[in-house]
Amino acid sequence: MDEEGLRLLKSQMVLKSVSAKDLDDAEGWSMSTLYRKLSGESDFTALEMQACAALLGLDASTIGTIFSCINV
Repeated sequence: MDEEGLRLLKSQMVLKSVSAKDLDDAEGWSMSTLYRKLSGESDFTALEMQACAALLGLDASTIGTIFSCINV
């Protein structure tokens, strides 16, 4: 995941009042897994991207902007 994609995802989390814990609970990840993904150390899978988009209630344009910056 590149820095722009990470920044955009994190900004959407703040705008939608979704905490790292909320995302962690929804995905069933450990907190260390989530932080690796949010720091760019580990990539999101396509299914994880879909789940994040659904949890954040992102529209198609925003999804495309955020996740086009992510290496799958």
